[in-house]
Amino acid sequence: MGNCKHPGCKELGTHTWALVPVCVEHRKAIKLETKQYYLRKISYQMRTNYMGIMPLIPWSRKE
Repeated sequence: MGNCKHPGCKELGTHTWALVPVCVEHRKAIKLETKQYYLRKISYQMRTNYMGIMPLIPWSRKE
């Protein structure tokens, strides 16, 4: 699967989030952010870990 695609991370990408390879720690962080976002505890802009991989998410890219 390769390395984690979160900016600056050199860990092995053993999991995925939205088809993007991420390490265990970044998957946990993105999952927590997502939960907080849908519970309306944080804003969309506060999802910094998710935003780090967003350009790599196939359905987030503009053609």
